[in-house]
Amino acid sequence: MYKKIHYAILTVLITAMLVTITGCGMTPSDKSKQAVQIDVFSTSTASTTAAGVYDNTWWGKILKEEAGVSLNILPTGDQAQEKLQALMAGGELPDIVIFNSTKDVQNAIRAELLTNLDEHLDKLPNVEKNASTAMQYYRDNISNDTGNLYAIPNEAGPAAFGAETNWGPYLRWDLYEKIGSPEIKTFDDYLPVLKQMQDAEPTNEDGKKTYGITLWKDWDNYSMFLGTELSPTIGKDCGDQLAQLPFLQVDFDTGETMNILDKDSEYINALKFYFEANQLGILDPDSLTQTYATAKDKLTEGRVFFSWWPWFNDTFNTVENTNADEPKGFALVVPENTKTLIAGENKIGATWPIAIGAETKNIDACLRYVDFMYSIDGLQLLFNGPEKETWKIDGSKPSLTDEAWKYIDDPNQELPEGGKWGDGYRILGFNGLTYAFINPDTGEPIHHTLWESTKQHNIEYQTKLQKDWTAATGYQTSVDYLKGNNLTLEMPLAKNLVAPMTDEISAKAAQIGDIVKSSSWKMVFAKDEAEFNSLYDEMMTKAEGLGLKDVYDSSLEGWNNAKKTAEEYQ
Repeated sequence: MYKKIHYAILTVLITAMLVTITGCGMTPSDKSKQAVQIDVFSTSTASTTAAGVYDNTWWGKILKEEAGVSLNILPTGDQAQEKLQALMAGGELPDIVIFNSTKDVQNAIRAELLTNLDEHLDKLPNVEKNASTAMQYYRDNISNDTGNLYAIPNEAGPAAFGAETNWGPYLRWDLYEKIGSPEIKTFDDYLPVLKQMQDAEPTNEDGKKTYGITLWKDWDNYSMFLGTELSPTIGKDCGDQLAQLPFLQVDFDTGETMNILDKDSEYINALKFYFEANQLGILDPDSLTQTYATAKDKLTEGRVFFSWWPWFNDTFNTVENTNADEPKGFALVVPENTKTLIAGENKIGATWPIAIGAETKNIDACLRYVDFMYSIDGLQLLFNGPEKETWKIDGSKPSLTDEAWKYIDDPNQELPEGGKWGDGYRILGFNGLTYAFINPDTGEPIHHTLWESTKQHNIEYQTKLQKDWTAATGYQTSVDYLKGNNLTLEMPLAKNLVAPMTDEISAKAAQIGDIVKSSSWKMVFAKDEAEFNSLYDEMMTKAEGLGLKDVYDSSLEGWNNAKKTAEEYQ
């Protein structure tokens, strides 16, 4: 016992010495030598496979040198939410927590598990400078009525428009052309097209079976997540951007709302789409049990031909593939009724709020890390890699080095310091500011994909696959194509202003969600249409018995309130 007390006193003294040194103007190298290890728990889906200390990576070294911190990422696997609830029930949270819902933030505040950041604003100059509106929104609405700041949302700032949007769909362009580029008017038209593509290439180069579509379960929340991912391409949301409004579908164009479990909802249409895919033999049977990581590996191996998002297929679209003598890779192929959702300016931030545990012994290190993640210089490094190695300033404008293009061409290649190029922000799935946030020193956004030099390079050095797509569409990029044909729809600010559910509604939503998830997967793999319909009827009976109407009415009220709140923060 006495040894523990003596150890604690010694730790406090050492910490005090370090704080004193920090206050005396430490250089980056000094910070690196004195870097403090902090535990980070992230509920972001991007971090399901991340765990451990990342000091031996290029971005880990930047954090040590520039912020004086070393991250120990706590493992979450596919049970991040369950582990978070266990931590909260235990009465103590790690040094840093990245939440996926404002309700959990509110609960953590109520349980006095978070640090009041308003007491440390002198250590958060970049957050105050670059995300002040987001901070105020959280004081006003996500503070358990205390009016204090306990968490800060990520991705505050202007909307980013690079070469790609967040949603596709994307097809294996080489195979699509091989079968004659059939016309696609609606989502249903993808099915025979994917069947033809699978018939044209039934196995990959290693002789492994290919599939038109692959799915995974580890991202499911109140419903089957991938059942929500077709609607954003036609201007609607049924659980992606509005995940905190269970079972609500919103048409962002018309304003029309409905229950995602209604027979004519986009969610049920998506389940039918996957059901039909399975009937045609083009749906990966491992979808029932595999994780996102496994599905991504299959796509990388050339075994999958359909992608919802450009970042899902980036590991196949290497230069080795897209610039081969016979190029292969994914490209945007959308139906005629497309209205792809795009982000608008978001001063109040988006999802994944970050907070500091109330019991942290490393408060200064945590504050340095949080402030770094909202700093222009810090994110410019994490987004673009080590300066002079992967990017440089020409005059006053940023541009990528030749070395950087090698990592773009092969996303699986590691930097000499360790780690892949995109790991700096993708590992945790968190960045305080948007890609498009402007660096006043350069007059350009902080992410390389939006630099003028990058855009010009992409035009000059198109791969053979990109040239094929441009010849077919008449456009240089996916964004140019969608905007040029008026096929985009800006999402309203209200989507980020949804208040947490009450405990009663949350409990009902969780119970119903278990039924909906289980039934949805059974419906996708039903033996025939009769069983599909029977499973649907059974799901509805159970969901209604558990209070589906109460949850839906609450979600609808939450959406209407969010629209009113948005008027205050535009």
